[in-house]
Amino acid sequence: MSLSIVLLAAGEGKRMKTDLPKPLVMLGSDPLVQHSLNTIKIMNPEKTILVTGFKKDEVKKYVLSNNSGDFIFCEQKERLGTGHAVRQAAPYIPVNGKTIVLYSDVPLVSAKTLKKLIRSSLRKKISILTTNLKNPKGYGRVVRTEKQDIEAIREEADANSKEKQIQEIFSGIMVVDNAFLKKGLKTLVRNNAAGEYYLTDLVSYAQRTKNKVGSYSIEQEEVLGANNKNELSDLYKAMVALNIRAAKQKGTIFKDEDTCYVEGQLKVGKDVKIGNNVTLKGNVQLGDSVVIESNCLISNSKILKGSIIKDFCSIEDSKIASNVEVGPFARLRSGAILESSSKVGNFVEIKNSKIGEGSKANHHAYLGDAQIGKKSNIGAGTITCNYDGKKKHKTNISDNVFVGTNSSLVAPVKIGKKSYIAAGSVITQDVPSNSLAFGRSKQTTKKNWKKK
Repeated sequence: MSLSIVLLAAGEGKRMKTDLPKPLVMLGSDPLVQHSLNTIKIMNPEKTILVTGFKKDEVKKYVLSNNSGDFIFCEQKERLGTGHAVRQAAPYIPVNGKTIVLYSDVPLVSAKTLKKLIRSSLRKKISILTTNLKNPKGYGRVVRTEKQDIEAIREEADANSKEKQIQEIFSGIMVVDNAFLKKGLKTLVRNNAAGEYYLTDLVSYAQRTKNKVGSYSIEQEEVLGANNKNELSDLYKAMVALNIRAAKQKGTIFKDEDTCYVEGQLKVGKDVKIGNNVTLKGNVQLGDSVVIESNCLISNSKILKGSIIKDFCSIEDSKIASNVEVGPFARLRSGAILESSSKVGNFVEIKNSKIGEGSKANHHAYLGDAQIGKKSNIGAGTITCNYDGKKKHKTNISDNVFVGTNSSLVAPVKIGKKSYIAAGSVITQDVPSNSLAFGRSKQTTKKNWKKK
């Protein structure tokens, strides 16, 4: 089946009290629209069509700068309702196949749910995603017949008192047969309280054309939206709750989930343990038996089997192999790679550097733009001096090297295998293998200095 997705991203978001277009308002560490785009990527549609409007160039620039793939952009110049928005996308929708309609401000619906919605549309022209709310005020109600067939979706402004008592609401998300969608959009009219073209009127069109309407109902968290900052806060809490719930279902143990924040796409293996006050952002992958202790921040990183991240570590855009120990109080920045059984201790900062298998930097070091081989030891206070004021330079440290405490390695420089750097040295030239290098001033001692 050919699948297209139309993502409505034209909102101005006046009630958000922001200068940003609504799709670019942040939800956790990503804009609202990015959460929808992450789901769309999993669905892998034949076409992705974004309907933009307010500050459309900013939205387009963000999407193209932060996402791979082909996107079709079209503009909704006037805000005349959801039906009007989808009309702008209609010329780009294929004749055959199905189309899912999504919203950038309803960003938590999962690919798993969308796949089930598609299955509910088999042998049907249209199927809608619903949920039940104790307080459905503001939402379109799903009106059913005595046989529980869907008869209509009634927007609140147009609903009578009986219909307002209905707790099943329409999320706005639907999957529609393309030919049916193209015809149905042409029938939409603005004879309602809001004076808009309602996409929900496609359900009435289905009734008139003797087509049954399918549905799939889910828990309300996935279909929450946000029109103001209070609702955005509720949306964030719902996102975190959904992500933590998914991790627990795969066997992860949270010491105190009320203090943990999973903001992105978390992949976990078996027997993962996460301490209190931990934040996980972006794409994070934790292998079997990984332990994340308390007060850690991890973003866009991969940590493999059996590794331990101790308290108060910050890790971003890094790759950590199996059985690695990090921290406490370590910082791994973009491009840090730790190979198996390596160790990075307290107050060590690593950026764009690779630490080889079994190597260790136990305390108070900065390793930037460095390549460190196997089973090498980096002493406390060691610095790779990688920046000359204009350019960054590489430091290459081979296997089985011992770098003494408080040494400065001035890049570009190479340290050969099984070499030693004496403590307190400033190394500015390459060191051959099996050598001892030291670069420091001769000690001078003044006797009886105190008396003088």
